[in-house]
Amino acid sequence: MASPSSPLEHGSEWRIGADGLFVDAAQEEMFIRAEWESLGPRVRQIGLYGALAFLTATFTDLAVLGATWVYWSLLLARFGVLGWGLTLARLGKARRVDNVRRVAALLLGFELSILVLFLLVVLSYGGSADYHSITALALIFAGYAYVPILRREALWLGGLFTALFAVVVWTTLHFDAKYVSIAVVLFGFANVAGWQIAVSLSRSMRLAWLDRRRLQHEALAAKEARRQAEQSENNLERLFDATPMPLVLARLADGRVLRFNAAVKTLIDPGNRLSDAIFTTDFYADPAQRALLLARLQTQGALRQVEVRLKTVEGQPVEVLVSMQQVRFAGEDCVITGMVEISAQKNLEHQLRALAYTDPLTGLQNRRGFFAAVEHAMREAPAGGLGPCVMLIDLDHFKQINDRYGHPVGDEVLVEFAQVVLALLRDGDVFARLGGEEFCILLPHARSAQALEIAERMREFVAAHPFQTSAGVVRLSLSLGIAGCDAPIQSIDSVLSMADQAMYRAKQCGRNRSEMYCA
Repeated sequence: MASPSSPLEHGSEWRIGADGLFVDAAQEEMFIRAEWESLGPRVRQIGLYGALAFLTATFTDLAVLGATWVYWSLLLARFGVLGWGLTLARLGKARRVDNVRRVAALLLGFELSILVLFLLVVLSYGGSADYHSITALALIFAGYAYVPILRREALWLGGLFTALFAVVVWTTLHFDAKYVSIAVVLFGFANVAGWQIAVSLSRSMRLAWLDRRRLQHEALAAKEARRQAEQSENNLERLFDATPMPLVLARLADGRVLRFNAAVKTLIDPGNRLSDAIFTTDFYADPAQRALLLARLQTQGALRQVEVRLKTVEGQPVEVLVSMQQVRFAGEDCVITGMVEISAQKNLEHQLRALAYTDPLTGLQNRRGFFAAVEHAMREAPAGGLGPCVMLIDLDHFKQINDRYGHPVGDEVLVEFAQVVLALLRDGDVFARLGGEEFCILLPHARSAQALEIAERMREFVAAHPFQTSAGVVRLSLSLGIAGCDAPIQSIDSVLSMADQAMYRAKQCGRNRSEMYCA
């Protein structure tokens, strides 16, 4: 019956046969070599003590046989067994075994020589079978229980010896009928029990060796895993230190920062004020953004170049592109984050966006900025509700100022006019220069009466205001057109067209006045 198998390096299996030995001869040799520290002493003891015991029995030979040729023949045979045993003792003393098959063959031959010599002694002595049976049983048990089974043939020596001994007893020794039944029971028991003992011992030794081998393999694997983990940590630490990109390794569960490189300190902590306990949540301008990023990370597995606003230890905002990857580090789920600062690019974008929507002379919104503001106001208005109120402004006879004083003076007037009107408007109102001397105001929440009141207050204030220029004081008057206050509007163009019509009517009616559009 085969034992449970264990993996072997070359893809085969360690299988133990019914005789307690490995089925594969190469595996059996590997076992003997590996366990020679325990098998070698036993082989040495068997060779040394067995040979000496048999040599000592020569005194019994002399007492029984006398100095006959038979005695001298047995003595020569006993010295031969002694030489055989001393050879085994020498091999067993060695710390390693080079030729496993030779040792196994010598041990098997030594056992066989002792059994044959014993049978020769029995033939020479003669006498009663009872006397010799005791020694025969002892030899059988010793062969099964103490001699290590290094070759399968050794298991059959007990049965072979029993059969030969039975022949010797039957042919040359005295015995009675009562002896036969007892001998059959005793010798049968000795062989059956001895076989089971030998097989059990052999299997136990090999299974124990496999267990030790497996434990050693697991220990080596664990040691290698620890070595690789330490190497990985060292590599990670060197990578962190060497890379110019800010890198952070943080625990996934609570955001505790485990490692960060010098580039992170330059980015987040230029004043070197970080404490030992650092959490990534401390550096998000909006801490809720981290939770959203982690949710995306667990869904997608990785994040690439996501815009995030962080803050430094001093609280200054930092715009970065973040890439995140979930990893295992020191047995924990962690997140490694790489960052690229884009604060300069974001500032440039803001500046470009401001330039795209700003009039360079007055600093007011330009036509594009104004249209965007009106679109936003229209989207925010409830469906079917009233539209935002729009006011168009034209500076009366402004061409005469340019013609009389020159365009630089005209620009001075425009800049001061913008500042004067801005001071009169409310928060939320949008003041824009559409081009030349034409201006526009968005009053998102004003209705007709209120818009007309604002327009009149503005007109009167500008008319009374002395505009100081490099050419002296200049006076202005305004023509204003108001539209879109009390009715839903369909488009920006439509409300501007209505305001333009109202402003044109103000000019036709003598200028320096405000007109409300009427359908």
